[in-house]
Amino acid sequence: MGILSTVVGFGAGYALGANKDKEGVRRMRSRALARVSERLPFNLPTGERWVDVRQIRDVMTPSPRTVSPDTPLVSAARLMAEHDIGDVLVAEAGSERVVGIVTDRDITIRAVAEGRDPATTKVRDIVSGEVASAAPTDTLQDTLELMKGLNVRRLPVVEGGRAVGVVSLGDLSVETDVGPALADISTAAPDR
Repeated sequence: MGILSTVVGFGAGYALGANKDKEGVRRMRSRALARVSERLPFNLPTGERWVDVRQIRDVMTPSPRTVSPDTPLVSAARLMAEHDIGDVLVAEAGSERVVGIVTDRDITIRAVAEGRDPATTKVRDIVSGEVASAAPTDTLQDTLELMKGLNVRRLPVVEGGRAVGVVSLGDLSVETDVGPALADISTAAPDR
């Protein structure tokens, strides 16, 4: 449905003479997608809303940046700054198996605020324990529910044990109505 979404968005923008970020275009696009969804056999009604069955691969940020558990925090932070990103995945050297995710907030709260030296503190010292992940074929709806259940804003996308992307609430907010999920996650207690 990715191409359909693009066509509908373009058509709505053309019809309104506006760009896709304008409120009128968003409303028209949403209504058009809802009407098309009603005719597709794989979108089933659930109460008063439709299940979004698009795949995460359509909205994720591909080619995530990774660091090893032994990487100093200052190096991870520099990588985030260089690529204008808010997280790096932590992967075992050699196997590339994802063992965690470190965000700019983790570095601030779990290291700097505790007085740890970012030059000598390793990523392994602040990374969260077990990391959940999504598969590229998972639906937006299922992934959003997983993120809401875990109270996380970012999730690695893993295929064959290797990181292929990262999906964030920001990615999902462009494609879905994440308002209620974002509110729940934002008000949840910290995970550590």
